[in-house]
Amino acid sequence: MSWDVSVMKFSQPYASVEDIPDDETTSPIGTLSHVHAAVTRHFPGTDWNNAAWGIFDSPLGSIEFNLGKDDPATSMMLHVRASNEIVQPIVALCREEGWTALDCSTGEFLESTEDPTAGIDGWREYRDRAIGESAPDE
Repeated sequence: MSWDVSVMKFSQPYASVEDIPDDETTSPIGTLSHVHAAVTRHFPGTDWNNAAWGIFDSPLGSIEFNLGKDDPATSMMLHVRASNEIVQPIVALCREEGWTALDCSTGEFLESTEDPTAGIDGWREYRDRAIGESAPDE
């Protein structure tokens, strides 16, 4: 169980999913080596032993970066198990790279929503109800 964020690149920034025209298509987010370097700048120590699946582990929690095997990468899924402090580096990464981060639980873009932690807060509440107690954010 994780909080999931889909990262993609559009031809221009959009404030919301509703603003995306029907004829919009996504562009690749970069070569695997470029994406690895960009992620590692914001999440130092990310393990890229598997080029398609990076793993970041820290006191804040963990993120699995699922890139797939295509090179260049067409998108990236983040499987997040962490505290709210992990959200700001995700937003910073996407802004720096011109990527868009779609919170799969709220349907909002992290870089344009007023509350980018709403989805991770909802995930944590659900997780705690599902397991019947508060669990560590890992």
